[in-house]
Amino acid sequence: MSPRHRRRTRYEPPGAREPRPWPLPPAAETLSKPEPERPSADTTAVAAPPAGGVAAPQAAETPSPAAFSGGRGDVEAPAARPTRWHDRLRGASIMAGIGVLAFATGLVLFNSVVMPRLIHGVSEVHVPDLRNLTLEQAEHALRPLDLQVSRAGERFDPAVPRGFILSQDPPGGTTVRGHKRISVMVSMGEEFSSVPELFGESQRSAEGLLKSAGLRLGAITRAASDDVGEGLVAGSDPGPETVLPRDTPVSLLVSTGSGEESFVMPDLLGREIMGVRRQLDALGFRVVTPIGAASIGTILSQNPAPGSRITSATVIQLQATGRMIR
Repeated sequence: MSPRHRRRTRYEPPGAREPRPWPLPPAAETLSKPEPERPSADTTAVAAPPAGGVAAPQAAETPSPAAFSGGRGDVEAPAARPTRWHDRLRGASIMAGIGVLAFATGLVLFNSVVMPRLIHGVSEVHVPDLRNLTLEQAEHALRPLDLQVSRAGERFDPAVPRGFILSQDPPGGTTVRGHKRISVMVSMGEEFSSVPELFGESQRSAEGLLKSAGLRLGAITRAASDDVGEGLVAGSDPGPETVLPRDTPVSLLVSTGSGEESFVMPDLLGREIMGVRRQLDALGFRVVTPIGAASIGTILSQNPAPGSRITSATVIQLQATGRMIR
């Protein structure tokens, strides 16, 4: 600090003025005064000034904590009060812990008690082969093994009779546990179809009708006919409404217009030769047998072949087994 701005103080000899008490803080003026009988422990006596010297200023009285509290001694801070969200958070944490503990306990009990009983409580058995058995026979075979049969569906099969089991799941020989259901597919036998009426249809239309009925087109013979126009079906072999196994061929006789009456040679194999000869003779056909061949029994061969075009002048040759049918 420069000499110009240094504060000048006037010299005063000792004892020139009385010492002033130490000023109180501004906040002390608004506080309540302490009780007069109870001097504060914080009040400090001022020592007498030494002789011949300047008297030391008296120490100001420092208000005690009782002055701020109304003379009740120590100041007690208000107790902290937990908030609601804290209580809820703590409760949720406790519930979550209980839930996790319960889940873990249940999982341990399930793996150690329930699962072993479920796995080892039922004995293993070998599934028998149920194919070519009826449902009743299959149930009888599965009953001692504590197994059950379940019908999964049906389908046509020419190799397995109607009502017999075609397939199963699981297959025969598989090892399973008791109380299991064995699914089976039941045969509906060979599928049959009826020959539709083809008279007067075109060849293409007749082929479509046969396909829709589950049959197929066989041999086609063309001959003159006065009944239908050229290119139309004059007849079929087998005839209409004949029941045949599915996918059996059907031969057609297609007209070439008017002319000599012709016929489709039927399939005579397996029939009794004497009855066939009588029917053909009644229709005006000539039937012969090879020299030395038997004239009784079932037909082994024929000429013309089935489905061929024949007329009333055609000679039909038949050969039989030579044994009578009983």
